[in-house]
Amino acid sequence: MGTCKILALYLVPWAFQALPSSAHSPVLMPKQLSKRRQYHRTSSLHIRLPRLNNRESRRTSLTSARYLRVMVKPLIGYKRPSHSIFPYLPNSWVPYAELMRLDRQAGFWAFYWHYLIGLGFAVNIPPFSYDLSLIAVVRLAAHLALWTTLFRGITCTWNDNLDQDFDRQVARCRVRPIPRGAVSTFQAHVFTVAQTVVGAAILYPLINAGGDSTLLFHALVGGVLLFIYPLLKRCTYYPQVELGFGLSYAIFMVTAALGKDPLAPLLTGKELKLSTALTAPIVQSSLYLYFAGIIWTVIFDTIYAHQDYLDDLKAGVMGLAVLLGRKGTKPACYIATGVQVYFLILAGQLADFGMYYFLISCGATGLVLTWMIWVTDLEDGRSCAWAFGRGSGYVGTAMTVGFAADFVAKKYGL
Repeated sequence: MGTCKILALYLVPWAFQALPSSAHSPVLMPKQLSKRRQYHRTSSLHIRLPRLNNRESRRTSLTSARYLRVMVKPLIGYKRPSHSIFPYLPNSWVPYAELMRLDRQAGFWAFYWHYLIGLGFAVNIPPFSYDLSLIAVVRLAAHLALWTTLFRGITCTWNDNLDQDFDRQVARCRVRPIPRGAVSTFQAHVFTVAQTVVGAAILYPLINAGGDSTLLFHALVGGVLLFIYPLLKRCTYYPQVELGFGLSYAIFMVTAALGKDPLAPLLTGKELKLSTALTAPIVQSSLYLYFAGIIWTVIFDTIYAHQDYLDDLKAGVMGLAVLLGRKGTKPACYIATGVQVYFLILAGQLADFGMYYFLISCGATGLVLTWMIWVTDLEDGRSCAWAFGRGSGYVGTAMTVGFAADFVAKKYGL
């Protein structure tokens, strides 16, 4: 038995040192190993290796063996991001930047397109924003981009914390900071709170600049909707629908930032009857646009989920990709595309938008989205990732450009 302990003691650090450089990651060693440590330099990160005396070896050898079996598997395949700001970050900051998904810009745009669409809607609805210059619109868009970065970081950190057990069973996700042990559950919760405080500070100037008092309320509602999302994967096949409710809700926050919140009379008590408030054309227009955004989110996130389709089946993760399967997803997405375009048309008619909106935000959006669904191979993970990123970017661009063209045409009488 003593020989086994000695072998375990010497094999544990050797095994960590022998890992390929792509697998290296800052990890949390067991508490018993925290007294004295030896740092070995690798090609990318420092790996904490134990230096033990005889007394410590008797207590920790078996613990180390268990630790090795649990931790080595998730670390395989990990490589520190080398793009964006990551080359300039200290090693200890890297896991937190990964929690914010700063290494993956496709998800940023999945959030941000809804804010740009909301901005396009807000500047075009009555009263038309003739006094708003193009520079002011760009500045607001930049401010919303900063908020989107923090808001996405908040929701992704929360999502990773709740999904860590699932992530350890999914090949693409097991190298995320929490499953691989670079960030503890408690540290992730503290980081979520810290990001929330910074996010509130980013939004506050928009209220002082003339935004409605409902802005923070809408930001809170959007956050709650997205916080619920990971919980639904455990009990329903429709978490993508709830994700759409959270992402598309951005349009109400942006309209509030410009002092044009269509729901403000209802939320502030000026209009107590819901039935009366819903008869206003602008309220109906905003709701149709909101539903169109929900449908779009359901489409691209369902396609995106197919890259983990087999792993999700094994892990018991629920979602529309699992429910519809690879044969039923595309037909359902084609039908959803038609409904989305219909809602976009209704939104434009009720708000009295111009020709450019209907040609680009409605017509071009429908064609591009149909093409995106057609060319995506649901059995190819890279193709599904393309649909979520660049493919959806084409759709978001079409919707945003239509709003922008309508705004410029009305403002300058083109």
